[in-house]
Amino acid sequence: MIVIYACFSGTHAGVVAAALHLGWLTPTQLPDWQQLKKLPHFDAPEGRGGLRYLGQDRTGTAVYTAAVGNDGAAARLAVASFLAIMGREQGEVVWLDVSRRVSLLWRAGGFCRRYRHLATPSRWLLCWSLRRDYRTLAGLVEEVQGCLSGGLKQPVPAAGLKPRLQVKT
Repeated sequence: MIVIYACFSGTHAGVVAAALHLGWLTPTQLPDWQQLKKLPHFDAPEGRGGLRYLGQDRTGTAVYTAAVGNDGAAARLAVASFLAIMGREQGEVVWLDVSRRVSLLWRAGGFCRRYRHLATPSRWLLCWSLRRDYRTLAGLVEEVQGCLSGGLKQPVPAAGLKPRLQVKT
């Protein structure tokens, strides 16, 4: 199985969700900025597209982040097409666009991080939004892990992918 946590730049919400999935962050304890900076690819300048492998969880599921910009549907379709070309089942991938689950201020903070002169206000926005949205991300990751282990009801499939362990975005 493969889980992909997608967000605009692939370096903020997606990395936090992937870190929660891998057990690097505790769902009940809000991390500080220094803990987040230690996460691979968090707030990294390479967040302008691409798929990044972060690791495997305890069940052997590969966890990735994806930078999708403004067009998560096109990125999701590209992954589905690639799987078809490679002869792999589309049900092997759980695609979750977490940028739709975080606040507008989080997205604004992540966008502003691109510009050096806006680094301080964007960091403040990200920290404030993290406090607000951390439980949402933790709940989302818990739902995905439950679906993978068969403990929860199967979610609605994402558009363009076959209906096996897909998470609606």
